[in-house]
Amino acid sequence: MNKKNSFSLLSGIALLFSMSIAQAESPLEGAWLAVSNVAEDGTETDAQSGLYVFTPTHYSIMFVNTAEARPAYEGEQQTDAEKLANYDSITANSGRYEIDGNILKTRAYVAKDTNYMGGWPDNETTFEFSVDGDKLTIKSISFPAAFTVIMRQVEGTENPWDSD
Repeated sequence: MNKKNSFSLLSGIALLFSMSIAQAESPLEGAWLAVSNVAEDGTETDAQSGLYVFTPTHYSIMFVNTAEARPAYEGEQQTDAEKLANYDSITANSGRYEIDGNILKTRAYVAKDTNYMGGWPDNETTFEFSVDGDKLTIKSISFPAAFTVIMRQVEGTENPWDSD
C-alpha cells in the first residue's frame, strides 16, 4: 500500500472513530415527549402535546404552549380567528445545539417566530438540563419567560403516548 492510500485509509478510520464518539456524547439524542410543565413556584401540571427530537448535533421541537388542549375547529375550514388561535398555541423551531456540562445551547435555523430565528448564528438560547434514565428535564435560563419541561424518551417504543 502506498503512502497516499495509507493516509486515506487512516484518515477515513479517524473520521469514522470521531463521528462515533461525537454521536455517543449526546445524552439528549432521541425522541422525547413532553410529560409535564413546572412553574417557577414548583407547581407541576400535565403538558399538552410536545415532541423534542435530538440528533447528535441538531434538534427539532414542536409543542402546544397553552394549558388547555387545542380545540377542534368548526366546519370544513378554519376561520381566520381559529387559524390565529391555533397558530399562537404552537411553538416550533429547529437548528443546531451544543452541550457544555449540563447546559444546552440551541441556535434556531428556522422557527415559527421569525424573531426567534433572527440573527443566526448568534441567536443562542440557553437551558439547564438533566437526564435520569428515560426522563429529561429542561429548564430555561436565557428565555424571557422561565419554564421547566419534563419529558419521557420514546425512541423505539411501539406506542409513544402509552406512559407504561
